[in-house]
Order: sequence, then structure tokens, then C-alpha cells
Amino acid sequence: NDYLNINEVRIEDDCLFINFGSSGCSGESWELKLIDSSHILESYPPQRNIRLSLKNEEACQAYFIREVSFDISSLQIEGVDSLYLNIENFDDQILYEY
Repeated sequence: NDYLNINEVRIEDDCLFINFGSSGCSGESWELKLIDSSHILESYPPQRNIRLSLKNEEACQAYFIREVSFDISSLQIEGVDSLYLNIENFDDQILYEY
């Protein structure tokens, strides 16, 4: 899990968009994954903890900003129509309504 800075997060339908930045030579070799902790926090609406994982082997001082998207429909919880996403390294909770 290499360093990254999350600038903005938004949800459109069942897609989570994350705008982030990190250092590198071009950002073309970055490997990204969205990881769910698999724990559902009991609240209303429920909460899930997730994080954007970056594997960055580029050793350059330039800084690049990228936007990635992930299908988050698998995070839905049966019996409720919304949940909060707590994203590591991002201060605000994101409400996912489905």
C-alpha cells in the first residue's frame, strides 16, 4: 500500500469514483484495488470500511492526479437501501443509496 492522496470521491449509480494523486514517473504502471474490510458496522444506515490500495513502483518526483471508478454493487446490504462508506485517507463519509 503505497502513499496516495484522495482529493474527491463521488458515487454515480453503482460506481464509486475516486480522484487521487501520487508521485511517479507517469502513473501508467500503478496497480489499484478497492478493498472492503468485510465488516458491517451496526448503525443506521450501516457502515462499511473500504480503502484504495496503490502499488506504485515508480521512483520519480513528479506528481500525477488520476480518477478511477469501481462497481460497488457487491457492497450492498440486504434489507436496507443505503449505507455509509468510510474510505481510508478521506475525511468524509459517503452515502451510497441503492
